[in-house]
Amino acid sequence: PAPPLEGTTDEKVEEQAASFAKKMAGLSVDGFIVYDIQEEKGRTPEPRPFAFRKMMEPSGYAGLLQKKSGKGVVLYKCVAEHSVGNFEGWADAAVNTHGLKCFNLVGGATSSVTYTGPTMDEAAKVMTARGAKLGGVTIAERHTKKGNEHTTVMRKQNMGMKWFISQAIYDDKQMVNFINDYGALCKSESKAPVKMILTFAPCGREKTMKFIDWLGVVVPPETRSAILDAENKAATSVNLLCDMLRNIIKETAGSGVPLGVSVESVSIFKDEVAATDDLFRRSQAILLDSMGLGWSVRWGWLAPKKDEKKKEVVQMIGVAVAAAAAGFVGGRRLSSA
Repeated sequence: PAPPLEGTTDEKVEEQAASFAKKMAGLSVDGFIVYDIQEEKGRTPEPRPFAFRKMMEPSGYAGLLQKKSGKGVVLYKCVAEHSVGNFEGWADAAVNTHGLKCFNLVGGATSSVTYTGPTMDEAAKVMTARGAKLGGVTIAERHTKKGNEHTTVMRKQNMGMKWFISQAIYDDKQMVNFINDYGALCKSESKAPVKMILTFAPCGREKTMKFIDWLGVVVPPETRSAILDAENKAATSVNLLCDMLRNIIKETAGSGVPLGVSVESVSIFKDEVAATDDLFRRSQAILLDSMGLGWSVRWGWLAPKKDEKKKEVVQMIGVAVAAAAAGFVGGRRLSSA
């Protein structure tokens, strides 16, 4: 999810974390992604389809969500906006105060802007010195354009990044090409490939499609038409994205690259949010089925920890048996941010 708006009271922040955890209790996710929403000036000359609204610094909310849900949280962090000293202070608070352990480091939105923050290598060293686990972002569109995304990922892997989360996928062929090239590079360098977490986001209207375009996601014309011309656009997008996941799994089977799935909503429209839950369940099943193992979802009651007696007596969570290796992460990013 995105963190609450800047200026939200501590009480409301805690309420929002608890509410989101409760809503997600019916999904057998491994954890959540909390985004560091930036205005991203300079990304494109096109106007932002959804107005930017400044969010609070996300580490406190991420820590609360981790406690309320009992699930792990991966926190996105844009390293470009801090000085090196400020970033070190932020890292201390995120790890030691808020109890976060997993971070996805990202740079600035565009190379045309000079940023004040640490380099990616400097930021990675700051975080690993504090015992954090790190991941990064991969964008298949960059591979199509420059042909070097696999080497960029390998360079970041050598910095200590243990996984990569993709940009939202609407062109499976681009992702297939990148994964296969990355897998081949790993084999040539005798390196074990790290997990690629594939991100999918439903689309139920033209305005959301424009936002997806604004984010830099390539949507092939035939895919765009199939969704926008459909009577039920959100459901059609879910069907198409499931087909794309199946194809990526099939066409990269020989690459040796492990895969996971992240599902997010890039809007706050109810039909698209509901489609996100449907897409998660279906994509989870597709990925588990591809492993060739029997699996099931089981529900159980967990008693609270001794230091949490004042909280709810029990918490209901879902566990996907045999899913531990699949690395599912359910996330929501609000497009109004």
